[in-house]
Amino acid sequence: GIRRFVNVFVNGEDVRFLNGLQTDLKDGDEVSIVPAVAGG
Repeated sequence: GIRRFVNVFVNGEDVRFLNGLQTDLKDGDEVSIVPAVAGG
């Protein structure tokens, strides 16, 4: 699965609300992998 501190988006949609890592991709889809950043 995906760790909570790593956000994966397909075309701006969080894959957690799609089909997770099983989300189908098509030509032209934009995939973003964004680590969460904390600061203080």
